[in-house]
Amino acid sequence: MIDITVTVIFHREGAYAIPALSSMRLLTDRARASGLNVEARAVMDRPDDMTLKIVAERGNWLDGIEEVSFGDLGLSRNAGIDSAQGRFLSFLDGDDLWGEDWLVNAYRAATLTEEASKAIWHPQYLYYFSADDFDRHSVNDQPHPAAGSFHFVHHPSNSKGFDRNALFLENLYSANGFALKKLHLKYPYKKKDTATGFGVEDWSWNIETIHAGVHHQVVADTVHLIRLKNIGSLGIQNGVEGLLPHLPDNAFPTFGQVTH
Repeated sequence: MIDITVTVIFHREGAYAIPALSSMRLLTDRARASGLNVEARAVMDRPDDMTLKIVAERGNWLDGIEEVSFGDLGLSRNAGIDSAQGRFLSFLDGDDLWGEDWLVNAYRAATLTEEASKAIWHPQYLYYFSADDFDRHSVNDQPHPAAGSFHFVHHPSNSKGFDRNALFLENLYSANGFALKKLHLKYPYKKKDTATGFGVEDWSWNIETIHAGVHHQVVADTVHLIRLKNIGSLGIQNGVEGLLPHLPDNAFPTFGQVTH
């Protein structure tokens, strides 16, 4: 029995794939050292030549590398789900970094009780970092430009004051989650549909699962570091295409329904 399959998704990250693979290997080695059986995989969706070369050379420790041609992050993740052998799945993005205890602490939290295993788990902290912030300097004694980096704290969906309707306005959880494979099979990621203007796979998935009654929980003292990029960012691409998240049928009550 494989405890965890951790899958990193690549497309055109280029040199950013080098630190991402190094970070992934650290958290994988840490989990294995703690006694967990971990499968480490990569899914490459329409990768460029540089990313292909880097992953082939620097990712020779991976248990499997799968190449697909979707041009769609949600469908790439679905391919990773189908190939995964682990009981729990964790997805990573190919230009980010993670705390090395992420898999260990997430597994412990998710297996504490039977109810805990039914939840989707997220790192407590997100740190969005811009490389420009580490290469800024004053010119002619002018002040430094405003920093682009910032942090975000996840909150459990069953915590006091949490309003799931806030998900209609913004995505409250990152794509760096940890959940049972059977939960992923029950709720596969939606395909991007630029013709109708719906996509943003992780935002859509968060809305669907929360409205289906699946709690999103937080793993204490864990962090996901997300790289902010001026070009090549899927978030920027989604904004340019004007995409909104898919909404499940049960997201809104039936019009005209009277409750007592």
